[in-house]
Amino acid sequence: MTWGAQYMCYVCNKCSKKYKYAVDLIGEFGEDFGKCPECGSDGKLTHEGPVSPETSEYEEVE
Repeated sequence: MTWGAQYMCYVCNKCSKKYKYAVDLIGEFGEDFGKCPECGSDGKLTHEGPVSPETSEYEEVE
């Protein structure tokens, strides 16, 4: 069992920005969940899970 936030990490298909969304924000972002905060393009899902060394290189979208 894991505790703490769960993240979905993306890399933007257009501008290559690395970003992550906390899974508990799906309802707040709706259809925009997973979109790049810089350019609004769809991102490619690269990692899912709790805070880890892999997620630290992604900027959190709030």
